[in-house]
Amino acid sequence: MKKWISGQHLIQLFENWVPKSLAFENDRIGLLIGTLDKEIKKVMVTLDVLENVADEAAEKGVDLIIAHHPVIFHPLKKSTF
Repeated sequence: MKKWISGQHLIQLFENWVPKSLAFENDRIGLLIGTLDKEIKKVMVTLDVLENVADEAAEKGVDLIIAHHPVIFHPLKKSTF
């Protein structure tokens, strides 16, 4: 039995359950950081992606964090990742 799902498929399932049309006009929805072109084995759901949440996700090997509040609300002009 397969123990993973593609990121794209997971998001399609999520959007079938919670359609984008329910978002407010200025809501930041969708992928903000990373890629969905990978296998997703572990997902974390949270209200906010705070430092302790990111630390826990890293410790537990989480592949995708789904958050109610966006990590980045105002678009960045520059990133130093």
